[in-house]
Amino acid sequence: MPLKDLPGYYPEILDGGLGVMPPSLAGLFGVVGLSQKGTTDVKFAGNSDDVVAEYGLGSMCERIFDAFASGAWQIGIRRALPTSDGSPTQDTPVTPTNKTYGNPTAGGLAQASVMLHSGVTNPYNTRKFKIKIIKGGGIKKVTDPANPVEVATYKLSRNNGISWGPETKFTHTHEAGEPSRPACSIDLGNGTYIQFLEDDTTPQDSFVAGDEYWWETTEARANNDSLGDAIEDLLDWTDPNTGQGVEYLYVAALPKVTQNKANIKAFWTAIATKVETLWTQETRPCWVIVDAPSLEEADGCETIDEWIDLLNSVSAEYRHVRLCVNAGFAYLTGAPGVNYGSMIEDTVQPSIGTQPQVRPAGGCLAGLAAGAKLHHSIGWVRYMNIPNAVSIYPYHPPAAIDDEDIGDGDGIIKTFEGNLSEYPVIPWTVVITSTDTSPEEFVDGGDGKLYDSTSGDESGTIDYGTGAFKVTFATAPAAEEDILADYSHDPKDVMTKVRMSLLNDGRFTTLRLWIGYGIRFTDDWLMAPPTSDYFCIRNRRIVDEAVRQVGIANVPYVNSPGITEKDMGAYKADLSRPLEAMKVTEEDTDKPIMDYALTLTPDANIWSNGIVNCKVEIVPTPTKKKLVATFQLTTGIKE
Repeated sequence: MPLKDLPGYYPEILDGGLGVMPPSLAGLFGVVGLSQKGTTDVKFAGNSDDVVAEYGLGSMCERIFDAFASGAWQIGIRRALPTSDGSPTQDTPVTPTNKTYGNPTAGGLAQASVMLHSGVTNPYNTRKFKIKIIKGGGIKKVTDPANPVEVATYKLSRNNGISWGPETKFTHTHEAGEPSRPACSIDLGNGTYIQFLEDDTTPQDSFVAGDEYWWETTEARANNDSLGDAIEDLLDWTDPNTGQGVEYLYVAALPKVTQNKANIKAFWTAIATKVETLWTQETRPCWVIVDAPSLEEADGCETIDEWIDLLNSVSAEYRHVRLCVNAGFAYLTGAPGVNYGSMIEDTVQPSIGTQPQVRPAGGCLAGLAAGAKLHHSIGWVRYMNIPNAVSIYPYHPPAAIDDEDIGDGDGIIKTFEGNLSEYPVIPWTVVITSTDTSPEEFVDGGDGKLYDSTSGDESGTIDYGTGAFKVTFATAPAAEEDILADYSHDPKDVMTKVRMSLLNDGRFTTLRLWIGYGIRFTDDWLMAPPTSDYFCIRNRRIVDEAVRQVGIANVPYVNSPGITEKDMGAYKADLSRPLEAMKVTEEDTDKPIMDYALTLTPDANIWSNGIVNCKVEIVPTPTKKKLVATFQLTTGIKE
């Protein structure tokens, strides 16, 4: 696909005629990631429709959508080949977890399994699904007065219950099972479907109102070598007209390794080394964006604070002036989705529209940088809007508590009550038992009640909001035996200003909600020492663009003779032309350079080596980051 609409053509009247500056590739960037399908050649796309047509769905396509939504104009794409399968596979279906509402022995009797469609190798993307039964019943309506069956209804969530689709009736799509009975297969839009088999004995009890089914599909992953090959291909790409490459690279995937300190550092180091080698060997400037592992992916992290500590421990040991690490995660709308319902036999799709997803905001960052002028920060509150961001995550990640001691047996007391130490409690997560040799076990039915897990008898209560519980054992726990509770709670952890400040101090880019302006990036940090000239993206871009443009202006002078004062004057004027185009003027103050100085000095051995030394000093346009204001009361204002 040819390049189009390249910004940065600078026509100007010069002595002797019209001069046209070489094109700038500022804003042109590449993306590496994983997708449903597509070539592994480097291709360019100008909109999301092009991406879906070539690459289908997948995490890379979602990030590219975010980039286009945030202002990207054209993106180079290199799909990495997966090296490990996701889940489910053709040979290994996934069995959803049936969260029985109320009595754990009285849940729906339907059999459920999640499978890949025929011809599909892996799920196209990673999703956490939930189905909530709204009205109980079966799959196929039966009007026999002796054994009537009403059709059950459900709601589907593709984002772990953050939002739900419309109430929908189960559809009798085919017959299946042993013995054969009514079945309903629901296409999930990512190469997978969930199949429910109606109970063959009491079909009216196949689904019970309030029950939920939870499961996850995961896309295939790539290892370090596969991602490395894709990164090198994009870095090797050059525009055939100018010889320039992409300005920056966004790696929209993490390798399938344990996301601990050592592996995170190794991944960042490998990528930064590649772009640094490009500079040292070919004098081609480039920088790179990577996403930090999520709270869920990060090894050994259950809370936001543990996650921040892990990231900052890596930052404390490794910095690079060409590396930008995004630690912003958001609830983002509008990722590309495709309706497969009409394409796949014996399935039904209840909702064509896509549901927002929680994902890293690296694509938004890449898109904002593409659409911004060189000296504009992606954290500029007034202009750098993330149009498809709804809220900031990590938001309320659940935290698990194991073996909390909530009482002691004495061989007499059967009823125990008190308060769990952490709350609000997440429904369906409470399990209370004792350390007796043959302990009783009580489970949370999602309805605020505790049930004997064996008999299904109601045996207590749990207040999710306060953590207050009451449970009665059939047999008093023996003396000195502990009463223990396992549960998950909502720690109410949010990305507060203090936490954002900690990430900022670690040189990460992250997100903040500005009242009246919405969600914005806090800054445009590079993973560089604070004292570095390249502590931020805008400084990196200004200098890199100057390097590219001066380098192109030098091309006509390669192997040319002449070092007289007149020759050097013309040479200096031509090399200075792109810098003049970048410089602030009275007519246009929104330029990246306030002033510059370009000095040419022939090398002492120019007769043998042909070297002319060029020194360029640049004064970048400053950015207003903070207002330090003093307010005071006075009895009058002096003119």
